[in-house]
Amino acid sequence: MKAKVNKVTIQIHQGDIYSTEASAIAVQTNTDLALNDGLLAKAGPNLLRETTVIGWCDVGSAVITGKGDLPEPIEKVIHVVGPRWGEGSERGKLSGATHECLRLAEINHQKTLALPPISTGALGYPVENCAKTMLEQAIDYTFEELKFLTKIIFCLDDAIAFEIFKREFSRQLNDLKASGEGKVQV
Repeated sequence: MKAKVNKVTIQIHQGDIYSTEASAIAVQTNTDLALNDGLLAKAGPNLLRETTVIGWCDVGSAVITGKGDLPEPIEKVIHVVGPRWGEGSERGKLSGATHECLRLAEINHQKTLALPPISTGALGYPVENCAKTMLEQAIDYTFEELKFLTKIIFCLDDAIAFEIFKREFSRQLNDLKASGEGKVQV
């Protein structure tokens, strides 16, 4: 499912984030910027060196690096630290983390950003709440004066999460159309 909101295409995609046609991908990490084994195997030691030099990222924020050995069209990796459900101020932290990913993609001249469902899974964030928060932030971001970012892809590797994101995206698009505030093409 995809729609154009203002000048940005937002797409809900079921599949692996590494196989999308995105110039930047966001990957979940912890405050120490540890790379998971799968990413390390795909991206190699150069990406690990970059995150080691940066060293730290606050919860609810993100940092950007090169792509290491990841294949084209990926140019940049955004390392995002989402909140753990139950730690307090989760929605604000998730909203901030999503906004920071979008901002980093834009200021680093990236045309396409692929995002996972931040903080779901091991961090316990409910998928329904995650979809609502992340999609609201993405739609709001389309109202900015963007020069580079033209496509945001939400990558869901789980069929249930995919359906939840699709349903929430449809609801938010209908609300946006009803308000008359932005341009929406489905």
